[in-house]
Amino acid sequence: MAVNDVVHVNECGLPLNAIEWLVTHHQSKIAEREQMVRDLGMKKESFVVDAGCGPGLWTPLLARAIGSRGHIVGVDISPEALVTAQGRSATRWYRHQVEYKRALLEELPVPLGRADMIFSANVSQYLPDPVATFAAMGPYLAQGGRLAIKDIDFGTMRFHAIDSGLQARVLQAREYWEFQRVDAGYTFEDSWVGSKLAGYLRKAGYEDVRERAYPVRRKHALPADFRFYLQGIAEWFVSEGAPHLADDDVRDWLRSFRDGPGNVLDQQDFQSEEIEYVVTGTWNKPAPKPSHYTDMYIEITTRPVEQEQEPLVLCPSLCPTC
Repeated sequence: MAVNDVVHVNECGLPLNAIEWLVTHHQSKIAEREQMVRDLGMKKESFVVDAGCGPGLWTPLLARAIGSRGHIVGVDISPEALVTAQGRSATRWYRHQVEYKRALLEELPVPLGRADMIFSANVSQYLPDPVATFAAMGPYLAQGGRLAIKDIDFGTMRFHAIDSGLQARVLQAREYWEFQRVDAGYTFEDSWVGSKLAGYLRKAGYEDVRERAYPVRRKHALPADFRFYLQGIAEWFVSEGAPHLADDDVRDWLRSFRDGPGNVLDQQDFQSEEIEYVVTGTWNKPAPKPSHYTDMYIEITTRPVEQEQEPLVLCPSLCPTC
């Protein structure tokens, strides 16, 4: 999911929710993410909602899984992300099976009871009440449809070439700060959400909840995109002033990742590890009665998802109902 206002700016001024960051991060883990989608076992010709689609990075993976007769609706709150997603899709082979709409996750712009799967990646960490949001998404699923949530858990992150005590202090300080940052005027965030997702889905009313853990491991020499990702993440850990971390720890931590003397990324024994989680749950409640919904300011009745959709043309105002 992309957001309009910069939330995290690292020491070099890089907004970690910017389009460039999202694209590079995605590419640095593309092998693991392709496997995540394959493991979902989506049926051909499925109707999938990509909830919090950002710049459409997962679209080709989802489109490949459901085939050319499947249909995808990408949903996000960021106009910039939606325009980028549409531009990325405009010349791709899957362009006729995808459309993008601006909306909240709790108010998806699709018919109730029709989606075969709602897929959401790297969004749950920004949800103040994930149980309520997941429960609100359920009625948009067909009976027996699945919600698939993918997210991180930075409690699993390890750098084997960095002092273990320093790592522990940095991660603990960040986790503690995330409990307090809303009161300090920042938006909500829980970067330790991955291992909590299964419990959230059960509380939201999903059945047959299943969790898969995907270790992401890299060694020296690092690909350029993964190096960029690690440097950004390292700086993010001490962003927003790092109020619960000593100045010496901030200095030593940043020195370990920045290019120059003390950089551990170039050491022969460097290794990094983190775990990303994909959790699925089945919605077995009866589908709601057919309803009306608003699409591009025109009130229309529920339409079959099999009908070929024209590429989305975003209205100038990018209002929430578009």
